[in-house]
Amino acid sequence: MKIIDIDIEALIETISEEDDNLGKSFLDTYTGEVIYIPTEVSLALEKGTLKEDIFDNWLKEFVSVAILISEDTVNRYLNTPLLDEDFYTSTMNKYVNSLAGDSDLKQELRKVLNGKEPIKKFKHVLMDKPNKTEEWYKYEDNCINEFARTWLKSIGIELKYLN
Repeated sequence: MKIIDIDIEALIETISEEDDNLGKSFLDTYTGEVIYIPTEVSLALEKGTLKEDIFDNWLKEFVSVAILISEDTVNRYLNTPLLDEDFYTSTMNKYVNSLAGDSDLKQELRKVLNGKEPIKKFKHVLMDKPNKTEEWYKYEDNCINEFARTWLKSIGIELKYLN
């Protein structure tokens, strides 16, 4: 296992970003840096039209990094995974199964999870129960954190812990 100092919060943020149309994120497996490349830059790279002078100033800073990533032959830069709707609904189902007592809430949450727009409706049900909302978000955060750590282990990386 390779031990790397990674900003786990930045990694989790990119993993849990639901809209991958905004850009792509990569993990630098040498430095632990999480790198974001906006869609405009990654599309130009794929089309072979990547030139600094065709971008707005704020996008120019991403061009050289995108080129480095595209020329990577040793898997230094790995595309970070994205959590999908299945991950979230599965996590919500596990949370419901973990609830002790309050069978009315469990029943209501199971009902919305089996209907249309389960994620949105699940959160809507919990909005009326502030203590359960906080409990849910802690549970969800732990599950996402575990997903990130499992992914890192699957690619041979262990987090460096600072004392």
